[in-house]
Amino acid sequence: MVDGELSLDEVADRSGVSARTIRYYQSEGVLAAPRREGRDARYNPGHLERLELIAELQERGLKLEAIKSLLSRTGRRSSVSQWLGIDEVLRASWTNDQAATMTLAEVHERLGRRPRRFVGELVDAGLLTRQEDGTFLASSDAMLDLTLRLLDASVSIEVAGRAADLLRRRLAKAAADLVRLFEEETGRSFAGKGAPEEVAAALDAIRPVAIDAAGLILAQELERALRHLATTGTRRSRRS
Repeated sequence: MVDGELSLDEVADRSGVSARTIRYYQSEGVLAAPRREGRDARYNPGHLERLELIAELQERGLKLEAIKSLLSRTGRRSSVSQWLGIDEVLRASWTNDQAATMTLAEVHERLGRRPRRFVGELVDAGLLTRQEDGTFLASSDAMLDLTLRLLDASVSIEVAGRAADLLRRRLAKAAADLVRLFEEETGRSFAGKGAPEEVAAALDAIRPVAIDAAGLILAQELERALRHLATTGTRRSRRS
């Protein structure tokens, strides 16, 4: 036996990964086969490091097939660490929006002078969720605030919710198309040569611009649509 080598049971004990799972990783090509000494399997510290890395990637939500593909492309731990750095950027929030838990009194405080009946309407719209302990959860505190502002402009909670759903459906496709564009152009006309730090810098630069651009383009298109409505409405009134 070579110094530093471990048996299967020892690897399982130190890594917290069952022996059965370790064998499965080997069969899937995610973990290298151990050295054989007769019928005994001998593992080295590199196997422990790989098991730790697999666990880390799984915690990030990657499936085993994706992990296998990533490890086969990068090979070295340093390269995977760079990928994880990009992963942090990809997962970073683009807004300061957070969930908020409130008591009924705090919800009433948010409503201010608005009618208390709006509590039920906010619950029906999904902006607030009653918890078992009697508190209320706003999954998006920013969206709750926007809805209350619209209420003050005589826009009902129902219409505000339908407008939000409409925007989300349309913008979801636009966002997916934009991400596809950035992905296709990475290393060419986006993010320099595509190095991890260049991708991170490009995404950081895009974040505030994207938020401003979305608001600007939406405002321009609303202006265009309202002008069209004004024109067609005038024509209809003339016909009548």
